[in-house]
Amino acid sequence: MSEKLQTRTITHCLACGAEKLEPLAMKYLWRGHEFPAGSCPWCDMRSLTVQPVGETLASMYSAEYFEVDFRCGRADTNSFDESAFRAENAGLLDAFETYKGGGRLLEIGCASGWLLKHAAERGWQVTGVEYSADAAAHAKQLGVDVHVGALEDAKLPAGAFDLVYMGDVLEHVPDCHDTAERVAALLAPGGHFYLRGPITTNTLARRIALQLYAVAGGSITLHEPPYHLWEFTPTSLRRLMRRVGLKVVEMRESKIPPGSAGGRKRGVQRALMAALDAGNVPLTNAFNRWGDRVVMVAEKPRG
Repeated sequence: MSEKLQTRTITHCLACGAEKLEPLAMKYLWRGHEFPAGSCPWCDMRSLTVQPVGETLASMYSAEYFEVDFRCGRADTNSFDESAFRAENAGLLDAFETYKGGGRLLEIGCASGWLLKHAAERGWQVTGVEYSADAAAHAKQLGVDVHVGALEDAKLPAGAFDLVYMGDVLEHVPDCHDTAERVAALLAPGGHFYLRGPITTNTLARRIALQLYAVAGGSITLHEPPYHLWEFTPTSLRRLMRRVGLKVVEMRESKIPPGSAGGRKRGVQRALMAALDAGNVPLTNAFNRWGDRVVMVAEKPRG
C-alpha cells in the first residue's frame, strides 16, 4: 500500500495561459504514486499535471539531495565542495559582468552559497534565497545573507536588484509563472534575469521517444523523485518571459555530450539514444536548436 502524499493537479499552462494541457507520454513513479506529464499545444510547455506540494515537496530537498541528486545527479561531487565549482562560478560571474558589474545580485536557490561568496569577493552586493534549511545553513556559515524558504517568504523589496540569477532552479519551483513574475518585480529597470537550466525534453532523442511512446500508447517512466515540475523549451521560456513583462535578449542552447543513459533502458534503447545524442551535439552547436541545456537572459524594460 502506497503512502499518502500531498499533491495538486495542474490543468492549464502557466507559461502562456492556455486553458488545456494535452497528455504527454512521460511520467514519474515515486513512492508508489504516478506523476504524469502534460504538454501545452500552444507554447510547447511541458509540466507534471500531478505535482508534489507542502511537506511532500519539502521532503525531497533534504541534505541528501545536495550530496547526491542535485543537478539531476550529473555533478561529480556534492554541492558543499567549493573547489569543484570555483571555475564554473568564475565563468558565471564573468558572464554577469557583461550586463552589470558589481551591482546588487540576488540568487534564488543559492544552495550552499559558493557563487554568492565568490561574487561578494568581486564587489557584488549579494543576497540569497534557499528553500532547503540544510543548504542555507551552510551558506550562512560563509557569511552570505540568505533567506530560508520560498521566494515569497523572503519579502524582498521591489526593484532592489540589478541581476537575479537562477541556476537549475525554475524547473523545481511550485509555480513557475508566479516566480518569474516576482523576479520581474524585484529587478530594477534595465536589470537582468539570468537563467540557466535543463530543457531535457527538447533534444532530438527525447522528442522522438515521446512521439514513439505516444503512438504505441505507452509512457516513458522515470523511477525517481519528481524533481522537475516543469520541463521547459525555448519557446515556452520566451512566452513566460513575455507574459511577466521581460524581454529575452539572449537564448543560448547547448547539448551535453552523450554518456551513460539514465533510467531503466534496454541495450538497444541506450545505443539509439547515444547515437542520436552524438549527432545532436554538432547540430545544436551549429543551429542553436535541440539542446538539453539553456542560458536565457531577459531584461526588464526601462520606464
